[in-house]
Amino acid sequence: MNYSNNLQVYAESFTSLKERDWNALTDLFDRDDGDEIEADINSNLYWRTPEPCWEDDPFDFLREYL
Repeated sequence: MNYSNNLQVYAESFTSLKERDWNALTDLFDRDDGDEIEADINSNLYWRTPEPCWEDDPFDFLREYL
């Protein structure tokens, strides 16, 4: 199939969202404790990943091999 000549080619969704899916998404995003969840995620990410030190050369360990 020559896609460049056929501008009407598109991917249809396999299935549309069902009512239970909409309910689940609504329940997920319609919470009163969203700010607490965001703060918890930020706190966990802060403690798990060290902040990079931009002054350090990340390839400094290679100098002895070059």
